[in-house]
Amino acid sequence: MDWVNFLLLAAPIGIPALGGCYLLVRKSDALSRMAGLLTIKPVVTTPIWLGIIAAFEPSHSYSRLGPSHFLSMLPGASLTLITVIMFRRLFSGPRARVAWVLLALDCARWLNSFFIYWPYGDGSLNCLSALCGLSMPTVFAVVAVTTARLSAED
Repeated sequence: MDWVNFLLLAAPIGIPALGGCYLLVRKSDALSRMAGLLTIKPVVTTPIWLGIIAAFEPSHSYSRLGPSHFLSMLPGASLTLITVIMFRRLFSGPRARVAWVLLALDCARWLNSFFIYWPYGDGSLNCLSALCGLSMPTVFAVVAVTTARLSAED
């Protein structure tokens, strides 16, 4: 495997893992911990997501809307819900705006997993969703680390 393929495969998991660990270990405030948990979440949910897709669509018949499409959101949405419950106090107060932005970006990540296997259309939505799916964890990690650092300086 050449370096380009390795980077394309490792970046969507490696960068969020590093960013999430940084926020969880080096920062002590609640917003940084929430951002760290949401950042590291794709590392945990991606194998679960792939398992759901493989279990419910073994023949790769993505020609109809099936249970795997709806269940594909379950790992991301459930961990987001748990994180929101744990850090519910952040969604009101001086840092609420940052918390809401992180939550919106996180919801976009797990909604994207629903659209990756969207059976309708000409396939361009699937390609766009796959590209977003590969880039969103890295983008989220950069946004989470940046906003956590900037809000800590306030």
